[in-house]
Amino acid sequence: MNRKLALLPVDNRPVTGELPRQLATLANWEVLTPPTEDLGFLKHPASIPTITNWLKTNAPHVDGFILSADMLAYGGLVPSRISEDPYETILQRLQIIADLNNTYPEKSIHVFSATMRISNNNVNEEEKEYWKNYGKDIWAYSYHTHRYHRHKQQHDLDQATVLKQKIPPSILADYVKTRQRNFQINQKLLEFARRGIINLLIFPQDDTADYGLNIKEQEELRQQIQAMHLNERVYIYPGADEVASVLTARSIFDLEGENPPLFYPVYSGERGAHIAARYEDRPISESVSGQIFAMGSGLATHPSRAHVILGVNVPGSRQGDWALEVDLEQVDTDGRDIGEWIRRLNKYRQEGKKVAIADLAYANGADPAMVEQLLETLNIGDLAGFAAWNTAGNTLGTVVAQAALSFLGEKKGESVMFSRNLEQQLVHRFLDDYVYQSVVRQEVRKIVGEGEVRYEKLLPIVRESFWNKAETFMEKHSVVYPIKDIDLPWKRTFEIKITFKK
Repeated sequence: MNRKLALLPVDNRPVTGELPRQLATLANWEVLTPPTEDLGFLKHPASIPTITNWLKTNAPHVDGFILSADMLAYGGLVPSRISEDPYETILQRLQIIADLNNTYPEKSIHVFSATMRISNNNVNEEEKEYWKNYGKDIWAYSYHTHRYHRHKQQHDLDQATVLKQKIPPSILADYVKTRQRNFQINQKLLEFARRGIINLLIFPQDDTADYGLNIKEQEELRQQIQAMHLNERVYIYPGADEVASVLTARSIFDLEGENPPLFYPVYSGERGAHIAARYEDRPISESVSGQIFAMGSGLATHPSRAHVILGVNVPGSRQGDWALEVDLEQVDTDGRDIGEWIRRLNKYRQEGKKVAIADLAYANGADPAMVEQLLETLNIGDLAGFAAWNTAGNTLGTVVAQAALSFLGEKKGESVMFSRNLEQQLVHRFLDDYVYQSVVRQEVRKIVGEGEVRYEKLLPIVRESFWNKAETFMEKHSVVYPIKDIDLPWKRTFEIKITFKK
């Protein structure tokens, strides 16, 4: 066995390619990805012939494949929403999946393909140009159209009719055509799974609400999955950017012939476990189980039977959002008890259980109240996993994969270097998800508005603010890992890239 996986990520951001590579090292595995410069940039698609050739070149040297169909078919996740390429062209690009299966039938092929999101704003940074004028209207049309389809209420039909008249026919037709093409591609991937070409297929829900044309598509896919008896090999659940990490962990366990650890969730508030997180269509508790099942693991019926205690920090009333700065006051309410929750986690830790933290109180950043209390009683290195970035699915998938691989690494008797590797990864997440996303990004955006200055002037402002706070955080918690550099990979404040010195 080569102990290597080939990953074709969904784009060139650190969380989609670099993060899975880091996680794999916990179990002494290597994840190969194409060079960052070959993976496109935001709306600019990757060179599909280049990445296809990369796959063919590396295929003999790996034990399995983890493939983003959006990258393979369109050149990336964002390009999948704006591409004008015809269905036949896109379908031909996916032939490489069948070719790999024919040439290497003994190697697993795991594929993920997003059900195209519907963004509820008039921002076209990651959408077609017309989104800046009609984004909210298209979202509302999608919402009420599906809601009427489901419930047959006149109010929804009236709203959809008004919105259809408000959106220019050519724009609405183009949007529907783009959705239909992507849906047909996902149906083709489902056929690949039925034929055994794909071993495991995931349709992650990228930024969704409880109603919408994307949910309608998922309902139809579920019916087809049931009819094909593929429930054990095809999953649909909220997420997107974390899927490569989850599939990396699952692939490693499968190839090692090891059983993944069982998880027991412990929520900071029982009410919060039943709240639907932002950008998702189901209660947090269902998202938790969905990510665990996708990793190939399961839920323990009692803490004593669990290998990992998954501490899930939930909002008291409603999930806030650091990036949008909304509902921040709805998080720390009487619907949860952070102090009692941390005491329970410490008790499990003292009993010898591995404890990992999925912080879902806010979207797009960590909960400062929770982090400060947690680190008063627990060292960062005591944790088996931590994340608090972007959506609930992004956070959960990362933590589940990290905790599972740290469990495997420890079981395999990895050395002190394993413990230091895990601690550095945890520090990385605290610096990114807490120090940057919850603190620095808010300060920077108050100093300068998004898009008001060029990247060359924006980066020094971010660096100065982040560097000081990062060093203070690490010194306070006795986890000093010298930072080599930080960058804004998509030349905006939303995400950051942190590089440590070796």
